[in-house]
Amino acid sequence: MTEGILIGGLVVLGGLVASYMKKHPFYLHKTQKRKEHYQHKLQDALAQTYGTTDAYWLSRAIADNIFDFGTRTYHDYHVERFEKKAKSERPHLFELKIEEPRILCEHLTERAIELKVPLSAFTMHMRSLWLEYLIPVGRLTPGAVERLPGSNLYVAELKNLPVSQEDMQTFMRKTGES
Repeated sequence: MTEGILIGGLVVLGGLVASYMKKHPFYLHKTQKRKEHYQHKLQDALAQTYGTTDAYWLSRAIADNIFDFGTRTYHDYHVERFEKKAKSERPHLFELKIEEPRILCEHLTERAIELKVPLSAFTMHMRSLWLEYLIPVGRLTPGAVERLPGSNLYVAELKNLPVSQEDMQTFMRKTGES
């Protein structure tokens, strides 16, 4: 009898946890796995400089900022504590070579489509990532983003960002893109 109650309680508790996870904004989007993958790679790179715990929270703050286009999709005290540090770390991310710029551009465009990010916010965010040598824009925009369903407006914005020949050469030299 008590075993049945215990097992029943565990099943109910497991169902409640699963239900909560489906509704939590952190697990709401299909592109969340790409964000988590980036965050884990970043965490490994930051662990050399910061402690394990700080590297985890800092990588979460940076990944949130990059993949959520500078807005918060959920609130977490620990992540919010590291937001200032994340903004100061971002200009140095290209040196860590966490993700190839063209792949990151594809993932962010896919995420923007899923989150229905306004074009103005998308353009401003991608422009700042370009200036930090994290993604290619202008004529360097990867062709793979054009094949994403619903990407027409986003691709047009990426390709229309003003980029000088000198900026493109600097980007290619710093990122190793050719």
